[in-house]
Amino acid sequence: MKRSKIVLILLCFLILFSGTASAKQLTVKKVTNTDIKTGDSVNITLEFENPFNKSIPIKIQDNNILGNNGLEIQCYEYTLPNNPHTGVSYDFPIQAYSAGEFTLDPATVTYTNPETGTEESVTSGPVRVSIKQGGTTGQQQGITRIYNCGGVSMQSTSISSSSSTSISISSGSQQAGQQAGQNNNQQPANSPENIQQSAQDMQNIKQEMERQKQEQQKMENELKERIENNSDFQKLNEELQKQGYAPADREVKPESNDTGNFNYQYKKGEESANISGRMNAGNMENITKQSTEDIKKLEQYIESNETFMKMNKTLSDKGYNLTGKNIDLKTNISSFEYSYGDKQGKNASITGNVTDTGEIKDISLKEPQAPFPYWILAALLMPLLGIYLYSKFRNNAKPVEPVKEIIYIDPKKNALLMLEKAVEMFNNGMQREAYLEASHAVRSYFKGTSGINELTSDEIITGIRGSKDEGYVRDARECFMLCDLVKFAKYEPNAEDFNRVIEYARRIIV
Repeated sequence: MKRSKIVLILLCFLILFSGTASAKQLTVKKVTNTDIKTGDSVNITLEFENPFNKSIPIKIQDNNILGNNGLEIQCYEYTLPNNPHTGVSYDFPIQAYSAGEFTLDPATVTYTNPETGTEESVTSGPVRVSIKQGGTTGQQQGITRIYNCGGVSMQSTSISSSSSTSISISSGSQQAGQQAGQNNNQQPANSPENIQQSAQDMQNIKQEMERQKQEQQKMENELKERIENNSDFQKLNEELQKQGYAPADREVKPESNDTGNFNYQYKKGEESANISGRMNAGNMENITKQSTEDIKKLEQYIESNETFMKMNKTLSDKGYNLTGKNIDLKTNISSFEYSYGDKQGKNASITGNVTDTGEIKDISLKEPQAPFPYWILAALLMPLLGIYLYSKFRNNAKPVEPVKEIIYIDPKKNALLMLEKAVEMFNNGMQREAYLEASHAVRSYFKGTSGINELTSDEIITGIRGSKDEGYVRDARECFMLCDLVKFAKYEPNAEDFNRVIEYARRIIV
């Protein structure tokens, strides 16, 4: 009887402890499909665990970039249903463009805890994605950004060509009523006037980019001249050249023509050196000279010091191995840190200062404190926890299967954005790729509206013949025929054929 009372008291303590130590919290996990090859689609799902037994409004921030392709959710408002398990998938598969190892950033979800009334944020872990080389090369989609919060809905897609020119195509709306009275004379989005205006806007952007590039180069040249004419820089440069170092490379980052950071690099055989610092309004700040020879000299001073050797032996006897050295080289006196680690993942370090003449100052050894033996407490509570969990959950029903919700992306709007991107690709010299992008836009539209997926051009034509008129079917046939011509090496893409492709595609989509 006495033993039963003790067990009951311990169970009450355990329940009270577990109830106060762990408040309810939303959890999220990011998952993707596996066995991915170039040309495949990468689908992303957020799996939620909702312990509150009620619907929860949330905001999602989630970046998923795989090389040149990706989906960036800047803000997305969504309401989790009253289900313990919910899967939210993006209806926007990412094309695996190139082989390699990639890491998708953690997703961040913000919500108001219904039990505490406070705003909380939870994150998923990052996800490693391995893409193998397949039989085809993935298409360059660019990076699509989505913002859908506070009544504002925007979507844009940007791509970068091999010349590092960035092209951005945007669409969006703002639900604030400010557009009232402005739609009487509005031109259709795909009218010739709007297409011509978009081309003119793009030309203006390119001219502005070129102008800014020229101004940046002029600013860099003027700052470089000021740096190299500075007496402090010339003195350090002369010292390195007397030691046998020759200029190798330089990096100047101007903020104006007399302000910015710089780093000049030098080589002497396998040895290297640099002069770095900052110029502010024409005055030199924080200029320093470093060389591998100087660092090696200080390392010899440190590692031959008696106190350092005793500390190093102490750590070695405890199973620590040296993992890194860091010497912050300064004039007259420099700081140092030697880092150590053991097989259990514990870290230690030896820190201090060293003068140019080899005197060691303020040396100290830092070791991790012995952790509290929580395993003893866990060993005492585990049997009681097992009894409690068994009695609580033995009659529970089977776990509920996750309910998947799909975030909808308008197939018409998305296809028109892809056509605009194809036009910009053609204008930037990516002509064959532009044909393929236009074909992909039409196929994406059929997939989103009719469920037609992964079929040849002829199979798509056969599939729509019964539900569309002859003119629509003819446009689709001509569009696919022209797009398929680029698969033959002898065919030379040209503006006339490409404009016909765009015209047919717009008639199909709109």
